[in-house]
Amino acid sequence: MDHRVIIMHGMDNAEIDLVMRAVKKTLDTSRDTIFAKTTENSLKMKVQALIEDLSEDHQYLKDNPPQMKPKGDTEPDADGSAK
Repeated sequence: MDHRVIIMHGMDNAEIDLVMRAVKKTLDTSRDTIFAKTTENSLKMKVQALIEDLSEDHQYLKDNPPQMKPKGDTEPDADGSAK
């Protein structure tokens, strides 16, 4: 396992954003760092299995980045009207 993994629990999105920004600013970013928030499912997993699962998800997203819509771009409803 070549990734650094930071698992956060009990933090709201603003706190998570602060942690992520501080880590990215402070640590060497040439190595991948996986940031994760606990879920009901992840709390039941063994740490090794969780890290493996997170690593697989991380690699998938690196290989298949989500398509970002431009700001202000609205997707039309089935009837052709904007949402």
